[in-house]
Amino acid sequence: MTAVRFTIDTHLKHLKKIIKQAEKYKKMIDKKRFLTDQMAQDAVCRVLQLMIEASLTIGEMIIAENDLRKPEKNDDIFDILAEGKVYPKNFAEKLWGAGGFRNVLTHNYVNLNLNLVYDNLEKGIPTFKKYTQYIAKFLLKK
Repeated sequence: MTAVRFTIDTHLKHLKKIIKQAEKYKKMIDKKRFLTDQMAQDAVCRVLQLMIEASLTIGEMIIAENDLRKPEKNDDIFDILAEGKVYPKNFAEKLWGAGGFRNVLTHNYVNLNLNLVYDNLEKGIPTFKKYTQYIAKFLLKK
């Protein structure tokens, strides 16, 4: 196993751990509580940020290891992985916008739409679980 492959595998395990944490938060925090509880908002925002960042990092490493075109912005990573046959193009469309949303979460913009954040938690968990499955399957082929 190469050092890059070991690093990708390590990040993939980390992403799976983050997803489990997001699932735990989802069970503990309904939308009504989320909209009124600052600590719940902080926890959900952080777990979403980490989930997206881990996915982007994994994507960047796969792009570099496979000599795929270089991304100009975060969301390009997901499209490039589809071009590289890591997963289907229609799956990349489900991920589109996550890179920009990561920036919103990271830079703590003042007008954060909490309804949108919670919706991303609900939709993000199954999407990023599927992402880990596609990545694992791609790595098995290598």
